[in-house]
Amino acid sequence: MINVQLDLFKRNLPQKARCCNEFDVENKVRALTEAIKYRYIQPNNFNSKSWLVYDIDRATSPDEIRNDRLVPPPTIFVQNPKNGHAHLFYLLKTPVHANIHSSQKALRFAAAVDVGLALKLGADMSYGGLLAKNALHNDWRVLQTHSEAYELNYLSEFVDTSMITRDAANDAPMYGLHRNYTLFEQLRNWAYKAIRQGYPKQLNDWEQAVLQRGIGLNILLKKDGIQQLPEKEIKSISRSVAKWTHRHFSATGFSEWQSIQGAKGGKKSRGGGRPSLGNPWIELGISRATYFRKKKLNEI
Repeated sequence: MINVQLDLFKRNLPQKARCCNEFDVENKVRALTEAIKYRYIQPNNFNSKSWLVYDIDRATSPDEIRNDRLVPPPTIFVQNPKNGHAHLFYLLKTPVHANIHSSQKALRFAAAVDVGLALKLGADMSYGGLLAKNALHNDWRVLQTHSEAYELNYLSEFVDTSMITRDAANDAPMYGLHRNYTLFEQLRNWAYKAIRQGYPKQLNDWEQAVLQRGIGLNILLKKDGIQQLPEKEIKSISRSVAKWTHRHFSATGFSEWQSIQGAKGGKKSRGGGRPSLGNPWIELGISRATYFRKKKLNEI
């Protein structure tokens, strides 16, 4: 059974992964064939999450997770034999993507489950998630657990996902996927407005402007005492936001996008439906929910 778990672990690692034996020594990206030889390894790609990983800074066991914490056993349970501390890996059947094309509702839901599990497991909330104990390394002990991937909906049944609404998400602990969601939301909302206000016309210049904004937002995480996102993750999110906004919200792109949206609205309204409102919240740099709330209060 342990061999099944180890095979599952290896098959769901990035083909190029950051790895090291000590965090401050030779910590760099290597091909997977080399990376699996190191004590710590990067479990997820920078723009998608196949694993939800939790750092348990106490002596723990699968029995405690299942019977005391009332949480499903992890797919992989990797323990330090010297002190009983562990990294818990939950493999997702459907990876969670964080880019401009991703469903924000789905990302917010995944972030809610991630934070909920961390709280219920009593995990270290300052854990950054970039590197984790390598289940394939002999320094660690792998204990038999579930050995299968989970549906996110199933995991949600064991935690409080009240932060699934946009407003509640703003007050949730800054952990795991919620850091990605928050930075992504802040960056895209800024970009929607900034590109319409005369930011660089050339894509390369615009990408740099968005990246600098992303780096700034990430620095604010550190200022608030929160583990920052890795540089490559910031670059991936920024590049995705920059390309999408440049295509759709530059002077020409926005005009083309409005024409397409107008055509769609026209088709939908031929049967007597409501006229399209467009997307005024985008021009205002606020969320759709905030727009309608302010409109109801006659603040817009």
